[in-house]
Amino acid sequence: MNYSELTKEQLYKLLETREEGLKTKEVEERISKYGQNVLSTEKQKSNLAMFFSEFKDLMIIILIASSIISFILSYINKESYIDSIIIIAIVLLNAILGFLQEKKADKAIDSLKKIQKTKVKVRRNNKIYVIDSDYIVKGDIILLEAGDIVCADARIIKSTALKIDESSLTGESFPVEKTEEIIKNNNDNTNIIFSGTNVVYGKCEAIVYETGKNTQFGKIAESLNESEIETTPLQKRINEISKFLSFLISIIILCMLVLGIIKGIKLKEIIMLSISLAVAAIPEGLPAIITIILSIGMTELAKKKAIVRKLSSVETLGSTEVICSDKTGTITKNQMVVREIYFDGKIQNVSEIDQNNALFKGMILNNDSSKNESEYIGDSTEIALIKCLEEIVNVEEIKKNQKRIDEIPFDSERKMMSTINKDNDKINIYTKGSFDSVIERCKYIFENNRVLKLTKKKKDELIKIENEESNKAYRVLAFAYKSLEKDYISNDLESDLIFVGMTCMIDPPRDDIKESIELCKMAGIKPIMITGDSLCTAKAIAREIGILEDDSAAIVGTELDKLNFDDLKEKVLDYSVYARVSPINKLDIVKAIKENQKLVAMTGDGVNDAPALKSADIGVGMGITGTEVSKNVSDIVLSDDSFSSIVTAIGEGRRIFDNIRNVLVYLLTGNITEVLIVFIGMLFGIEIFFPIQLLYINLITDSIPAISLAFEKEEKNIMKRKIRNLNDTFFTPFLISKICISSILKTISIMLIYIINLRLYDVNIATTSAFLTLILLEIIYSYNCRNLKQTIINKNIFDNKVLNRSILISLIMQIIIFTTPIKQIFKISSLNVEQVCSCILVVIVIFIINELLKKIQTRIFKD
Repeated sequence: MNYSELTKEQLYKLLETREEGLKTKEVEERISKYGQNVLSTEKQKSNLAMFFSEFKDLMIIILIASSIISFILSYINKESYIDSIIIIAIVLLNAILGFLQEKKADKAIDSLKKIQKTKVKVRRNNKIYVIDSDYIVKGDIILLEAGDIVCADARIIKSTALKIDESSLTGESFPVEKTEEIIKNNNDNTNIIFSGTNVVYGKCEAIVYETGKNTQFGKIAESLNESEIETTPLQKRINEISKFLSFLISIIILCMLVLGIIKGIKLKEIIMLSISLAVAAIPEGLPAIITIILSIGMTELAKKKAIVRKLSSVETLGSTEVICSDKTGTITKNQMVVREIYFDGKIQNVSEIDQNNALFKGMILNNDSSKNESEYIGDSTEIALIKCLEEIVNVEEIKKNQKRIDEIPFDSERKMMSTINKDNDKINIYTKGSFDSVIERCKYIFENNRVLKLTKKKKDELIKIENEESNKAYRVLAFAYKSLEKDYISNDLESDLIFVGMTCMIDPPRDDIKESIELCKMAGIKPIMITGDSLCTAKAIAREIGILEDDSAAIVGTELDKLNFDDLKEKVLDYSVYARVSPINKLDIVKAIKENQKLVAMTGDGVNDAPALKSADIGVGMGITGTEVSKNVSDIVLSDDSFSSIVTAIGEGRRIFDNIRNVLVYLLTGNITEVLIVFIGMLFGIEIFFPIQLLYINLITDSIPAISLAFEKEEKNIMKRKIRNLNDTFFTPFLISKICISSILKTISIMLIYIINLRLYDVNIATTSAFLTLILLEIIYSYNCRNLKQTIINKNIFDNKVLNRSILISLIMQIIIFTTPIKQIFKISSLNVEQVCSCILVVIVIFIINELLKKIQTRIFKD
């Protein structure tokens, strides 16, 4: 149904309403039939479903299987079930941490939701009520004025100088003029207002014809539920690690089977030994530690104005290769500012102009904006005019002394507005509007403190200046005035005016945006501006902040529409500015970038942005100006709406990835060392470590330093580093070399300590010395893993205070275990000073070798 073409009477009949509004009973029936006026967004998971979703990773499944196997072994051998209990406790801890962090993020998002919970005036039973917008129904007559949010799709039946900000729906930053006139053109919506838009000027009455999910906002929200959720790079890498461990475990079991058969060991014993070794190969604390690292990252990002909704998205940020950003409010301040003023024959700064002039009076008196305490209400253009002057003139005094007694409202044909003001015995008319409209009605010009005839030469000069300012993407407003007689006649007041000046305004870039764009380029990230604004405005802003270097890299939506998807895929990264784009254009741009194997972040605040936000690898919603729909589908929400916060978050994402990688190297090196030692022991029929000793190292000694590595600060040049390719394997040759060489070095040193002490003393001293050496190696190796490429000389050893404290705590724990009766639980023998010193000496040597190897490994192996 095209509501634009219907008369008021036809609307009343179709929607079963009347001028007096609906009756209470009718409202109740319609709410019962159609439901409340709320958007149907993606169905939220229940708390139980969110909790159980934490158990779906392969690593968690392996751990659960390990605990079951451990339980069976303990039952068969009639041993303690402590191994199984601890592993299950670790799994539960991981799930609880992940669940709590995602719930915390959801609560933060809920606190940012503003747009749908609004109050609205409605006429019912021939009375005006102010109600919650949730209870608006079809057929309701709503009354709106400047500052109100439109709560449903409605057809205007009465309006006065109405302007609507539709940027949340269309991306267009300038208000759209609306009217109650019947429209016969199907593509024209000038008598329709849409849910989620804002009234910035004038007032209106309108009949609601769609609510909730049936509005334009609602339809877009519904379509979002059809999109598939893709696996993040971190999830892919964790799966890769899980597969690696599964492969390693399979190899271990196979080797043990072959070895056992060769040595003639019973099949039952071979299976038990193989499973025990396989369980020892798994870093039980790894999932929980990764969750803790991501949780710490979420907390840090929240401090930096980025609220992460999904834990796995934290690390994904660090892989971002392209940022597609909206212009208004993200790159710019989303508030018009007067940059230049033409007065008295030249472009001037506002502070240079004499205060008592007709231009300033026109800017103040021909203005419907208002100020409520510190908040401005009204059209952004008119607010900019007041802000421009309020520090140099007394705005309120001028308004008080020159009361408005009449006005000629703005309309789309005249493109002007005039007010008539009384100043003591004088009456003046002040006119503002588009330059073309105003200049045609001017016969004179105020210049050199005199009123002069407006000659053709002067008029051509003014036209040239206006063109120059417009080409800078300024929005130019012209001002004129004249005196009226006391008994003035309303006809033809806007003629023979005195041209007094022009204001040139723009929505300026944020103060820190230029630096952020430079940082993006330095980091190898391509920033792209996607906006609903004109190409001229988009190019001007993009040039100013450094996004656009060549005008050929800018394109409009109509040109995009001519390209098929294959052509767009080929050319999409050639452009840095996309102007006058539609929601479909935005979605196609994101998909085309992804087809080029680039990880893309997309920012947006409107419902029109939501499909592209969901399709992007990282959807970045706006916390201040964002609609409920855009925030719900985003992975990250910026609480300050600033582009710079995205760049900061990317740096944090890179730091988090580094720390996860460092932790993985630390843990896997330790576990492989344990596997090698146990395997060698089995090969020669000796038990170097007892199971409880290995479990203690895995869950206590390893975990404390590993968690502390999450607090490692970012590298100085982290944003200059090459971006990780999405298809790159986590286990690069460099990383494999780190893990393998360090594991072999540790294994050799421990075996050396064991053999020497076995020959000099006995098996108990040898086992205890090997156990102490492994503990000390793990503790000191955490310092090796603070940075996998740079030696500790290049890093301040006291930077990571959390790690320093954790190492101190770990050492105290070892002293307690080795010197108190607790040592009996771990089957530890007493060591003398010489034996302890020999362990420490070996640990220091291995630490130095690992540090020296960093430069060699960095040069030889690709990372």
